[in-house]
Amino acid sequence: MIFRGLLLLCLIGICLASEEVIQNQQLLARIEALERTIEKLSISDNCAKALSTKCKGNDSERLNKRLEVNSATPVAFSAYINHFVSNVAIGAVIPFEKVTTNEGNAFNGGTGIFTCPKSGLYLFMWNIMVDHGYSTQINLIVYGAIHRWSHATAINSGYTNAANQDLVRLNEGDNVWIANERTSGEIHPIILLFQEFYYLYKKIIHN
Repeated sequence: MIFRGLLLLCLIGICLASEEVIQNQQLLARIEALERTIEKLSISDNCAKALSTKCKGNDSERLNKRLEVNSATPVAFSAYINHFVSNVAIGAVIPFEKVTTNEGNAFNGGTGIFTCPKSGLYLFMWNIMVDHGYSTQINLIVYGAIHRWSHATAINSGYTNAANQDLVRLNEGDNVWIANERTSGEIHPIILLFQEFYYLYKKIIHN
């Protein structure tokens, strides 16, 4: 009877020990699974950080390029002649020595020549006026050739003026100027204007 009792206790102890071993094994398996999950999450986190850094870098690069375009130095000028002009030789450059605006310093009032500082589209505008009984024609010269012209005739009327404009694609270093084609009488001061806008056009296109 005592032997059976001891045997029963041994069996119970073995069962409890086996159950504890099983529980420990299950716990160990869970711990190992958690460790593998943590390792995978760590790898994923590192990949996500690397991707985020790359994306931020690309976004920053695109933003910098956009800012570079929008914050480009303005190119614009406005000039006129503040005295009467007469006896201008055919093909001669008409000097617009009175410069009121010269953003980018691309226009030379002494020579009357605009030098393109950077490639792009440029809008040129000009206006002329002549005395009663006379006529005139002036040309916009681009690349050394006539690109557009403006004519004014006051033969049968009082003072007459004519305006024109032209949108031109220029390359860096190209020269543009206003030249006389034929003129009789005097070209009036103040009214003869030569203006150029580059920055305004760029803002309209990119905004």
